[in-house]
Amino acid sequence: MQILEGNLIAFDIDSLENLNLSESEYITKYMGDKYRPMSFLLPITFAYMTIFVTGIIGNILTCIIMRKLSTTQTPTNYYLFNLAVSDLLLLILGVPNELMIFWEKYPWTLGLSICKLRAYVSETSSYVSVLMIVTFSLERYLAICHPFQLYAKSGMKRPVRFIVSAWLLALVCALPFGIYTTVNYLEYPAQSGRPSEKSAFCAMLLHSIPVFPLYELSCFMFFLVPMVYIAVVYVKISLRIRRNNLKHNNVNSSVHGDRHAQTRKAVRLLSAVVIAFFMCWAPFHIQRILYVYQIPLLEEIDEWLFPIAGLLYYFSCTVNPILYCIMSKKYRTEFKRILGCSEIPINMETHL
Repeated sequence: MQILEGNLIAFDIDSLENLNLSESEYITKYMGDKYRPMSFLLPITFAYMTIFVTGIIGNILTCIIMRKLSTTQTPTNYYLFNLAVSDLLLLILGVPNELMIFWEKYPWTLGLSICKLRAYVSETSSYVSVLMIVTFSLERYLAICHPFQLYAKSGMKRPVRFIVSAWLLALVCALPFGIYTTVNYLEYPAQSGRPSEKSAFCAMLLHSIPVFPLYELSCFMFFLVPMVYIAVVYVKISLRIRRNNLKHNNVNSSVHGDRHAQTRKAVRLLSAVVIAFFMCWAPFHIQRILYVYQIPLLEEIDEWLFPIAGLLYYFSCTVNPILYCIMSKKYRTEFKRILGCSEIPINMETHL
């Protein structure tokens, strides 16, 4: 296979068979079937739509609640609001496009501008989501492990600077994805130099990736480093909670038991945050690395790795409001009020 003019894919004619193929047959030979079987489409569509609906509702509720709590401005409110906004953008721009490709693999009909914009904004949103998780984790760490240091840094200038810096960093780092993603075509007829409009698809192919390790840097900066960071931070938080509870060993056994129950629940929640981050983001980056290095295994597993990685990638937008907002007592109280539920005490509140 050879690449012509950046986004035109041409195949060498190695037999007379190619000369006798119609355009549709030629595209199918090299790009696979245009439509997937219903046995695949129905369950994957149901899963994506469930994630989409629950994620949209959860993140919109988060935005509404954070706005209602604006009278008591806290860094946590700011981080959760921006996390919800980035997750909303990712869901709105990503899920419909994924489903469209599942139902009809080609051609791409939305034009070059939408192709580039979708790639750029989606990548930016995913970066912001990760950075908001990191800054939120830092805020929890300071509040529990270094409360006096956090008090000394009180005020909204610091979180606003963090948030603005996070968006700017994400916008800059995602720029190559907007630049190098394009609409690609198969050449048809063979050796004609003409693109087949029926074969159009939106992607950043290997030959379009710049010379610097774009996917590797993305994986390192926005998965590996944040993963290690939040794991270390939440281990330190868990150890601090345990140490704090050991100081109360001289109280009566019932209170002592309650505190141990609170500790276990807090540690489980913190562990769930780290596990959820890894499970949601690891398959996505693994698939990218497999693609970049053209590992032979990719062809065998891509049919199921691609949809599973996508599901987990977007599932992070649904699980974020649950895991991170559950750490905020004010959020829980307001959420229950909106739903018309009575306030039910939650043991973890004293810790988180």
